[in-house]
Amino acid sequence: MSTASAPRVLRRRRGRLVFPARRPAALVVPFAVVTEVAGCIMILTEGSSIGWFVCAAPVVTLLLTAVQRPTLELTQEGVVQRQYPFASLTRWEAIDHFGLTRAGNRRILAYRLAEGVAPPRRQPAAAMLRATEQPFDGGYFSDSIAAPEDQLLATVTEYLRHPERRAELPRAKT
Repeated sequence: MSTASAPRVLRRRRGRLVFPARRPAALVVPFAVVTEVAGCIMILTEGSSIGWFVCAAPVVTLLLTAVQRPTLELTQEGVVQRQYPFASLTRWEAIDHFGLTRAGNRRILAYRLAEGVAPPRRQPAAAMLRATEQPFDGGYFSDSIAAPEDQLLATVTEYLRHPERRAELPRAKT
């Protein structure tokens, strides 16, 4: 599996290999429509200037959610989770294995750290995994990633098991 033959859900963005997050359109769009209608009613009935701001709010929100969605990136050094304003790198050498689990009401692509390895400074989902007594040290919210969970797990496991394939990946920019 070279970067050229990477899964379709794994996208190349500015030279990086990225699993993008889903855009919560099913939740956002209905609220945006209702807000737009309310803003138009305010403008038409009251001539209120606040109506223009009410109309602009959903548009700005939709634009921001398109730009600042969290991502999971595969790099030579490890797996990077970018969620504005943070970026968290978990090095390949620190990871023993990956697995899929449930913590609370979230599905998590979890990882177990190798024996004797100090944990990264910031471990996404670690607190949720500890609270539910899962046998993992950290992870990434797989239910928010726009990829089938089994394909996500297979891809990261493939890169974990084959260091020669990681050499084809771009370097991390954290």
